Amino acid sequence: MSSKQSFSILVWAIKARIRNGKLPLFIRITVNGERAEIATHREVTAALWDSKSQRVKGTTDEAKAINAHLETMKGSLRMHESRLIAIGKTVTAEMIKNEFHGVRPNRKTLCQAFEVHLKKYQDRVEAGNKAPATLDKYSYTYGKVKAFLKHFYKLSDLFLEDIQRSFAHDLEYYLTTVEKLENNTVMKYIRQVKTVLKMTVEMGWLAADPTAGYRLAFHEKDPVRLEMEELIALVSKEIPVTRLAEARDCYVFMCYTGFAYEDTFGLGKENIFIGIDGHKWITKDRQKNDQSECVPLLPIAMDIISRYQNDPYCQSYEKLLPVRSNQRFNGYLKELAAICGINKELTTHTARHTFATTVTLENDVPLETVSRMLGHRSIKTTQRYARVTRKKISKNMEVLRNKLFGS
Repeated sequence: MSSKQSFSILVWAIKARIRNGKLPLFIRITVNGERAEIATHREVTAALWDSKSQRVKGTTDEAKAINAHLETMKGSLRMHESRLIAIGKTVTAEMIKNEFHGVRPNRKTLCQAFEVHLKKYQDRVEAGNKAPATLDKYSYTYGKVKAFLKHFYKLSDLFLEDIQRSFAHDLEYYLTTVEKLENNTVMKYIRQVKTVLKMTVEMGWLAADPTAGYRLAFHEKDPVRLEMEELIALVSKEIPVTRLAEARDCYVFMCYTGFAYEDTFGLGKENIFIGIDGHKWITKDRQKNDQSECVPLLPIAMDIISRYQNDPYCQSYEKLLPVRSNQRFNGYLKELAAICGINKELTTHTARHTFATTVTLENDVPLETVSRMLGHRSIKTTQRYARVTRKKISKNMEVLRNKLFGS
């Protein structure tokens, strides 16, 4: 409110509504000449009402209780008026009345915020500039948040302004102890919740993000990848089962190109071109970040593509490789690990990590080149793969040994 606006509270008894000798008490709010009335749900004997002091006369328990109730209501109204001013609202009498009764036409909830965010993300996916997999992750996060609200607050939803500063910490505790999720998974869920709450602030639904003070704490882990001996064992293994042989070929292709599952799934003949070196290259914009991923095709990757150029499935769906659904593919990889004696969890992520470390960095391909081939926006992302392995140390020290002391 501007300094020219006025605010006053009047408690008055309506004589025209006297019933059984008692007058109903109302509170009148006046802001800059505009009025709004609120029922106190209290009645007083006409003779005991002091209109000048706006209090019930006497020291009886009833008089004390009514007077205390009136003071509480007036204090609450002043608090709402102050809060509205603090957040920059142009205050009206009706607005204060609505705040007192909890009636807020534009009041938004956490679930509404998630649904708006999901709808906007869906639109961007359909426009082709966001990845469907990320949309799925936000949907999973929304499900976790609803389960948390039900378990922790016994509520199906929560008004945004009712979210406390402890919200992120409470969610972390729930996901860790009830859902039994590991730390980095918990951090990923909370990061997406923070993204949604940041959106509510930008849209004016919330004055400040209650989770702003929460700091994400990821545990550093070395990415799982195959050693060259394991990769060779996988490539050379005779696999008579067609579905597993196809899965192995697709996985090995990812190991020698660095392409993620989503990008390999969508590859077609149009993604292959002749590079400046006269050899075949393969390129595609990554679904995850829309960055171009451009990789020269090594002979083993070329052999795998040639193997499926007349495959009925590939021809029918115009694909380079017979990549199946993610769930089925990951299931096949578990079987392949057991068949080949690989004591590691094979996933589409381990294939990408294998390309980054075992195939390229350990063979002296510069980090900047690897980063460009992987389609990373920042070389910092690639540095996660570039942990110095014992094999890399051995090779570097062997070069040094030869330089200093001869072979």
